[in-house]
Amino acid sequence: MAPKQPTIYDVAKLAGVSPATVSRAINSPSMVNPAKKEKIMQAIAELNFVPKAEAVAKARRQLMKIAVIAPFFTESSFMERLKGIASILSDHHYELVIYAVQSSEGLQDYVDLLVGSKRVDGLISLCMNLEESTIEKLRNSEVPVCFVETEVEGFDSVVIRNAEGGRLAASFLYENGYRTPGYIGEASLRSYAARSTEQRLDGFVSYYAGKGISLEARNIWLGENLPDVSNAGIMKMLNRPDRPDCIFASSDTLAIRTIKCAVQLGIIVPDDLGVVGFDDIEMAEFVNLTTINQSLEQSGVLAAEMILQRIKEPRRAPRKSLIDLKLIKRSSTEYL
Repeated sequence: MAPKQPTIYDVAKLAGVSPATVSRAINSPSMVNPAKKEKIMQAIAELNFVPKAEAVAKARRQLMKIAVIAPFFTESSFMERLKGIASILSDHHYELVIYAVQSSEGLQDYVDLLVGSKRVDGLISLCMNLEESTIEKLRNSEVPVCFVETEVEGFDSVVIRNAEGGRLAASFLYENGYRTPGYIGEASLRSYAARSTEQRLDGFVSYYAGKGISLEARNIWLGENLPDVSNAGIMKMLNRPDRPDCIFASSDTLAIRTIKCAVQLGIIVPDDLGVVGFDDIEMAEFVNLTTINQSLEQSGVLAAEMILQRIKEPRRAPRKSLIDLKLIKRSSTEYL
């Protein structure tokens, strides 16, 4: 005889809660006490429980939905990646479900929802820095996952070498005579967001250090990427007689704000100040910004292709794609 499949009552008994609480944890996790929810999820994993309705749906067909989670959705870089993802999914008739992560609690609720009751066929994680416990939940689930900008063991990933991008910017600036570097970046204020800004800064600092030049603390600004906040930080750095002779910004958005602030202070770009951004968004070309191209749209395409391939071949070995970074020279810097 085939072994008896665990039921919601078995889960409730093991977790020490009512069947109704188990149902809420599966369908509306935010409505359940976190401690109880954790016990329920552990019981589900231990019993390998699959809700009956979901088991039937899974046997009949795929849901034809792919989810994307990210810590921000207003950045131009996200929109570029999303364009690449959507172009592939639409060709295969998949619906794109976007989930904006606003808090650690919200992230956990969503992951628990995915693990406890399948709602999508796959998940693409953009610029997320997940805790090991969350990664373990995803690893033990049957939901295919692809990470973009972070590399996680056992999962498909599209990797951006952010530190390498910082070194690339520093090398270009140094070779073109810039000796007093500055850095403008968005601080990773959310624990679940990838530390891309800090990684780019590390590469930038390490290159100049290798040339015997230290990046002074007063020439580094890390803060919230809001216009008023970042503009104030940039203005303070530039409105000094001993200001940097070049700025590397962690994004094109911040680089463009830097140029705007320089113009307001009467600083001529690039004669008095060289500016380099990161991303190569569409606007960068319009303002003639020198920047690091990280193939945003292509990284989205690769992620979508990986997740669809994983759905077809769930047992294949994880794959990793490295995005080649390229410095695009424009008139925000003087170059030889």
